[in-house]
Amino acid sequence: MARSTTATRGAETDAEERIAFADAALALAGHQVTDPCLNDLVARRARGELSGDEARELGRKHILGR
Repeated sequence: MARSTTATRGAETDAEERIAFADAALALAGHQVTDPCLNDLVARRARGELSGDEARELGRKHILGR
């Protein structure tokens, strides 16, 4: 059980680092994502819960409303 907890913690740390990197890159370019739905999609993608295609499609639907 300890091994899976460590693996989960490591995966979560990796996801947090990927999100922090993306946020920093956006900030350097003068941008910030404030939409909670889009931030959730980014977090789910970073954790591997969604593929890139799925995240893009859901984000597109959210932004365009269709």
